[in-house]
Amino acid sequence: MSALPPALGQAFRIAAAELGMAAAARLFVDEVAAGGGAEAIAALRDRLGREYPVLDLAAARWLAGEAPPAIDPGPVIAALAGIERLVAVGLEVHHLDALLPRVPAIEVGLVTEGRALSPEWRRVLANYDGQVEAVGLSDFQLWAGPRAALLTFVYGGDSHVVHVSGQWLRVSGPDVRLIFRSLIGWDVVGGALHVYPRWFAEVARSSFTEVIG
Repeated sequence: MSALPPALGQAFRIAAAELGMAAAARLFVDEVAAGGGAEAIAALRDRLGREYPVLDLAAARWLAGEAPPAIDPGPVIAALAGIERLVAVGLEVHHLDALLPRVPAIEVGLVTEGRALSPEWRRVLANYDGQVEAVGLSDFQLWAGPRAALLTFVYGGDSHVVHVSGQWLRVSGPDVRLIFRSLIGWDVVGGALHVYPRWFAEVARSSFTEVIG
């Protein structure tokens, strides 16, 4: 790869909408590295890193010789013990693909409103063969109960705060914590972002029942 395509930013934005920021970042780093090695990854980070902080982190790790964090659904499965209904907020297809086959008895909903980057939801949901149901912002509380949980994806942070999609702010709150048994954050980047966390909101780590990863 002699030079990065001029429309690479637009392509990444589409991929992030369809796959999630972390999944898209992993895909793009792998493809760009295969085509152009370290020089291309450095150029990718220089061009898109400030706009897409998860991509920036993935590129920095590749340049440092670090493997991407493994996707281990085990701790999430343990946190879901006794749960019968799960509402996922946000989209990370690699993580959902790892989790959902391991929890076939749990009824799963995915909030399909309020996301900054909106995919073609029918196509996304079709990948799960009916295991995942679309849930709106106006009706997700119908899924609440003593055996219900909310799950969202976390994009790094520290011991006090974590970064989540703005969609989570539309769903979470003190009243919601009272009607769902668990509010679970699943860290999909496994470390602090290197640049300003654009696209994400900062919330207290303590606002979750558990942050995994």
